[in-house]
Amino acid sequence: MQHIQTAHHVLATYQRGDTHAERLALVLPGRLDTKDYPHMRSHVDFLSRRGYFALSFDPPGTWESPGGIELYTMTNYLQAIDDLIEYFGNRPTFLMGHSRGGSVAMQAAMTNQYVTHFAAIMSSAAPSKPDHKLDSRGVHISHRDLPGKPDEKRRFDLPKSFFADSAQYDMLVGLPTCTKPKLFGLGLQDGVLSPAVVREGYDAAAEPKSLVEFDFGHDYRHYPEQITVVEKAVGEWLESQGL
Repeated sequence: MQHIQTAHHVLATYQRGDTHAERLALVLPGRLDTKDYPHMRSHVDFLSRRGYFALSFDPPGTWESPGGIELYTMTNYLQAIDDLIEYFGNRPTFLMGHSRGGSVAMQAAMTNQYVTHFAAIMSSAAPSKPDHKLDSRGVHISHRDLPGKPDEKRRFDLPKSFFADSAQYDMLVGLPTCTKPKLFGLGLQDGVLSPAVVREGYDAAAEPKSLVEFDFGHDYRHYPEQITVVEKAVGEWLESQGL
C-alpha cells in the first residue's frame, strides 16, 4: 500500500507494473468497497501483466484514504480519478470498475479526455440510491467485510449528502454520445443489481460497445475462479479492440 498526495486528496493505493508504461489503468472499487478486496487486487495484477501501469485506490474518506466519511461522494471520487491521471502524466487511461465503480468509470470517460476506454462490471448507469431506508439521522448504515476476513465487518455511516451528490450524475444522459470503446458485464445470478439494469446502460450507450454475461452473482470477489472468468473476458475484449 502506498499513499499518493494528489492535487486535492491523499489516496491509499495498490500499484503494480512498470511506472513508466505508456498506458495507465485504474481499477475502481464499488460503493464503500476497498482496493484490497481480492478482485480489485487481482484486476490490478492482471492489467499490469498486459502492459499497463495499474492501480486501485480507496476513494476519499474510506478505508485507508484519510478524512471523514463526508469526503466520500461521487464528485470527489471523480476528482480523485482526474487527479491520479494528472499525477501520472495524463497518459492514455483504461478504467475498469465493479458495481458503483463501473458507474464512476462511465461518468469519468465522458468528462476526462485522457480516458480512452472503460469496462463496467455489474454496474448501473443511474444515480446511486440507498439499499434500505435512512435512519432517523438521515444516515445509510452499511457494513462491509474486511479483506480476507469475511466474518469481520467495518461499519460506515454514509450521510444522505452522498445520495444528494450522486443524483446529479445520470450516466444514461451521456452514454448515447460517448463514442469511446466500452464493455458492460452483467451477472446472470446477480441479486444486488439485476441484469436488466446493466442492459439499460448498454442499450443506451453509443457504439462501439460490447456486452458479456457472467453466470454468477455480484460478489464474485469471493471466488477466485470467477475473478479469472471476468479477467479472461476483459482481456479478450481488449484484444478485440486492439487495446
